[in-house]
Amino acid sequence: FDGSIVRLNLHKEQAMSDKTAAMTLDQRIRRLEDIEAIRRLRNSYHFCLNESRFGQVRALFTDDAVVELGYLARYEGIEAIDRGFRAMAERERFFIKQFIHGHDVEVEGDSGTGTSYLEARYGRFGVSYVVAGRYDDVYIRAGGVWKFRSMIAELFYTVPNGVGWTGDDMHYLRPKG
Repeated sequence: FDGSIVRLNLHKEQAMSDKTAAMTLDQRIRRLEDIEAIRRLRNSYHFCLNESRFGQVRALFTDDAVVELGYLARYEGIEAIDRGFRAMAERERFFIKQFIHGHDVEVEGDSGTGTSYLEARYGRFGVSYVVAGRYDDVYIRAGGVWKFRSMIAELFYTVPNGVGWTGDDMHYLRPKG
């Protein structure tokens, strides 16, 4: 067990406690409302993917946003993001369900950051994959609405169900070559 992680988290909690103690009640409420709006944004993204509403993903990002889905894809700008996600709907025999947890959000004015963990199930041509990773996000309030400025995914593993996630190859979906 590495106690340095616990000390780091305790330090972050103390700094946050000191900061919120200096805030007015209205500022604290606004901060909590912003955090909840950002969590709804993250959930909306996964709702769109899980319900095959790929065309609705565009509305969740700023015009200059960047999306990196590990080694699977990188999109820069809203047009590329829109094309990339709409293309998912056109994939033959493609299935996706993502489950997010541990969404930690920090807010400072009209910008914020977040980290969340991903468990997912993908299917393609009859092969089922189990996937895990982490999303690191930057959010911005644009026109009074929270949007993704960047969404960077680190994939821990992408393996077929029959192989399991403790094998020698942890990234079966990584492009070869």
